[in-house]
Amino acid sequence: MEHHSNIVPSQLLPERTGAKLVYLPVTGDEELLDLDRLDQMLTSQVKLFTMVHFSNTLGTVKPVVELGARDRQLRVTTLVDAAQRVGPMPLDVHQINRDFLVLSGPNLCDPTGIGARYGQSELLNAMPPYQGGNDIILSVDFHQTSDKEAPHNFEAGTPGISGPVAMCPAMD
Repeated sequence: MEHHSNIVPSQLLPERTGAKLVYLPVTGDEELLDLDRLDQMLTSQVKLFTMVHFSNTLGTVKPVVELGARDRQLRVTTLVDAAQRVGPMPLDVHQINRDFLVLSGPNLCDPTGIGARYGQSELLNAMPPYQGGNDIILSVDFHQTSDKEAPHNFEAGTPGISGPVAMCPAMD
């Protein structure tokens, strides 16, 4: 039920951190999430709970709002991959209310190489930049560099202007 846009990054994280990757199974013929197993699998040991919002192969819309009640109680960080959801259906990140949400521009008929990420401010501000340079810098001298606050500290280099300009009408 997961899309490779969520599977591949989920596989890279354990390779880099030693974390264990576990998939919530789907039920037999219905091919829906086995929510009865979720309570067994979603424990306080889980650090990141990630899922696609919509399966473009099965047509299944995952109940990400309902799943949120469980992960919120355990303080598990959540990420929703909405790459396959945008375009076919409207999307309200505030209703979904997850820690992070990502999507791709091409699914909105936008040019390739553009996407969007939504994140809760307190989590984004706690994360260090993964790259350095140009647009993330607030000030620099020979001894210290200060970065802008999130989300600007994740935009290293000269920004790609054409993608966001084209993405706005694509989202409309």
